[in-house]
Amino acid sequence: MADVSNNLSLMVTTTLLVVTLIFTFLFGQTWRKQKRSQNEQFIPLALMLLYLFLFLSSVMTCYSNFFIDETFLAFLKNTKFYFISVIGFIVIVAGILIFIAERIIRKNTKHLFLIYFISSITVFIIFRILNIAIFRGFFFIVSIPLAVLLVLFIYKLVWKTSGQLRQKMVIVVVGSTIFILILIYEIILLLVGEVVVLFENKGLILIAAILIGYGFYTIPSFTEFDWDKKIRQLYILNLNGLCLLQQSFKMQSIDEDLLGGSLIAIQSLMKEMIQSDKFLEVIDHGDAKIIFERTPYAIGIIIADENLYILHYKLQQLLREFDLLFGPMMKVWSGNLDVFKPFRYTVNRIFEIKPEKELNGKSKPEPK
Repeated sequence: MADVSNNLSLMVTTTLLVVTLIFTFLFGQTWRKQKRSQNEQFIPLALMLLYLFLFLSSVMTCYSNFFIDETFLAFLKNTKFYFISVIGFIVIVAGILIFIAERIIRKNTKHLFLIYFISSITVFIIFRILNIAIFRGFFFIVSIPLAVLLVLFIYKLVWKTSGQLRQKMVIVVVGSTIFILILIYEIILLLVGEVVVLFENKGLILIAAILIGYGFYTIPSFTEFDWDKKIRQLYILNLNGLCLLQQSFKMQSIDEDLLGGSLIAIQSLMKEMIQSDKFLEVIDHGDAKIIFERTPYAIGIIIADENLYILHYKLQQLLREFDLLFGPMMKVWSGNLDVFKPFRYTVNRIFEIKPEKELNGKSKPEPK
């Protein structure tokens, strides 16, 4: 029975080695290919480092469990080596997870959560080495800001995404939760003085590694989290191609002639599409993507840098609310565009535009 258990444990550890090595390579390739926005630079890099350290820790665990001499292993456990190794792993992995969370929630935290975490762990290590007793509520107090970050992270991944992206982020949240629980388990063992070989729960670590890696790697672009920086223009047209409402998102000034020419071209295209049974969802226009959505009373158009899942979802949401407010009226509409001005508040809410940055349908430049 012991041999079967050892063989199964070796098989799981070997699988973990392979999985972490594969995701290290995949996220490394993603990092090399996607160097445009900050999230595309830093999130794949952080994920690559996360899986690299998971791989190195798996190597250490595999060697410690199956190949090292028992006498030498007992010596290592009686020294500070394993304590330092476990703490080092927890600091690195948890620190990377906190860094990724701060990048994704995109609040102006200036990585204060990461600095706070490293400072707290440093205090813990110093107290542990000097054999200074830590008061009972220390870790509860330390965990409060990190719990806030976790809530914001889950909110951003699940409630602020949609469609296929939300499904993938739910997978990431499940994997992250498993991983966090394992890290908490390891910290508890350290607090009670038990220093064990990391990855005692190899099966759970393997599941978490697969879920997190699959969820992040299969999203088309990390700019899904930077969607608001990718939008250039928003139009709402009636079914005859007349522009009812327009919103600019870029801070820089916009060439009105170019804007008018673009709108005329889009209106002509929409008239052709309305007369046919076909309806395009996206037009690739070089460095710009023209995204279309349609409801019984209106057509929505977004001009953006990239074709993102979340932009389709938000445009659909906007058009549904437009139909609820103006649908019956559109059959007898006299041509007065002023009736649609209050709908800008709905645009601001769905596309998360701060009121002080919106002026007459255009983004108000920030003061220098």
